[in-house]
Amino acid sequence: MTWVETAADIGVGAHILKCHSLNREALRAHVSLYRTIMFGDSGLSRSEREAIAVCVSAANDCHY
Repeated sequence: MTWVETAADIGVGAHILKCHSLNREALRAHVSLYRTIMFGDSGLSRSEREAIAVCVSAANDCHY
């Protein structure tokens, strides 16, 4: 994703996070949302959440 401008100090990581790097508040919000979805209280197990994430990534043609 070289066409997406990112902060110079963001380093190596997922492109979805890098695209938020110029807006640190957006980056913090994205990470907070991820942590809530994956680790917060839920009726789903961790493996069920991971399975859903894999399906969503595949549907979105993500390669990570």
